[in-house]
Amino acid sequence: MTTLTTTPDHTTPRRAASGSTAALTFGHLVRAEAIGLRSLRGTAVTLIVGTAFTVLLTVGVSLMFGFATARPDEPLPADAVPPMSGMVLNGIAVLQTVAVLLGVSIFAKEHSTGALRTHLSVAPRRVAVVGAKAVVVSITVFLWGLLTLLVATAGVVAVYSGFGLDASLDDALRILVLPLLGGALLAALCGVLGLGVAALLRSETWSVTLVLLFLLLLPSVLMSLPFEWAPRIAELLMGPAGAALHTPHDAIDGTVVRDIVLAFAWPAAAVAAGAVAVSRRDA
Repeated sequence: MTTLTTTPDHTTPRRAASGSTAALTFGHLVRAEAIGLRSLRGTAVTLIVGTAFTVLLTVGVSLMFGFATARPDEPLPADAVPPMSGMVLNGIAVLQTVAVLLGVSIFAKEHSTGALRTHLSVAPRRVAVVGAKAVVVSITVFLWGLLTLLVATAGVVAVYSGFGLDASLDDALRILVLPLLGGALLAALCGVLGLGVAALLRSETWSVTLVLLFLLLLPSVLMSLPFEWAPRIAELLMGPAGAALHTPHDAIDGTVVRDIVLAFAWPAAAVAAGAVAVSRRDA
């Protein structure tokens, strides 16, 4: 008689495991990151507070000018009031700050809680994970920033109309629509920059501090230095270069193109460096 012996077949489980890994597409990673961003404590509060500050700032400044034109003694001339489109964009700095906070938190909070290690064990393609985070941050911040600027626009229009100021737009596409889209896009790029720096430093406090100093303070410091090279360097930084995205332009020249390219290059470089760092070290 012959004895039949059976040995466990380990091939099927291995194939199933490899198949499940292959089935985890970039779209699945993006969806998982979107769920993760919504689940972070404080995400909704951060966006709501950012919207409130932006709207209050723009509407508050427009009210100050409105009351100045209505003073009984030496009223401010109506032609001295900034145009409505420029007034709406007063809140760009707030949008940038909130975007940086959101971009940093999506990586730094996962790292500090240990959730990132679990995430990478399920999705081992680390570069793709960082890329998915960048997609989620950019889309979320862009939509939120655009909605916030639209609300601010409605508030400024109401104030200008209430004080009898000129709220008309002869060239709405160039003066208002494109700057609003550009302002939201700049905020999205700032969020991606924050994500890239957080992937490099893995510290929420240091990442937020350094990115905000880089965006908002360093250009002003360089502009104030009594050296010819300092303003030239300042113009190449993301803060001044990114202003080209929300500034109305009569024509697109080489300087505008350079600034737009730099506005995209800084966050792209940060995310690329962060992805390389994440792929080469433990979570």
